[in-house]
Amino acid sequence: MVLTLGTEVPSTPADGLVNTIWVPSIKNIQKPTAAEIGAGTDLSNYVTLGGWSCSPSQDSISDQRENSAQDYENPGRKKISGPSVEVIDNTNTSHSTQNMAMETLTEGAEGYFVRRYGKQTDSTFVAGDIVNVYAVRVGMSAKVAIAANSVLRSKVNFSVRAPGWAENVKVA
Repeated sequence: MVLTLGTEVPSTPADGLVNTIWVPSIKNIQKPTAAEIGAGTDLSNYVTLGGWSCSPSQDSISDQRENSAQDYENPGRKKISGPSVEVIDNTNTSHSTQNMAMETLTEGAEGYFVRRYGKQTDSTFVAGDIVNVYAVRVGMSAKVAIAANSVLRSKVNFSVRAPGWAENVKVA
């Protein structure tokens, strides 16, 4: 299909349409279930705007041939760069009883981040939803520098562990 110049292509604003769920156990990251995700902890209200940093990429395998003046490539190893999440940190404040992200994402914790885009964050996860799943081990956290007109935040580092991650998979 070819789009004619000037054809309007609709877009969806992202505001309010991203969930971040911490799930303790998922049997198969290629087919997470609604029940597994429902048993998780919803951290969506703690993740700051632009605070999710997890960039999948793929290296290339060089495929050079003696009889060709061109170089070819094949898809190579996949990796995640810069995995971290910036969250609201209410430690030692009058809101310290509402500090689920910092209480959940403690150094050494293992679990799964499940991210869903495109639905209201108060919508229940159901079969057929498309999600990204990341098997992770939580690393250190660090306070984010204080700035004018900002809130207290921490950056929580994590590492992707086996079985890795799955992008754009359907909830079973």
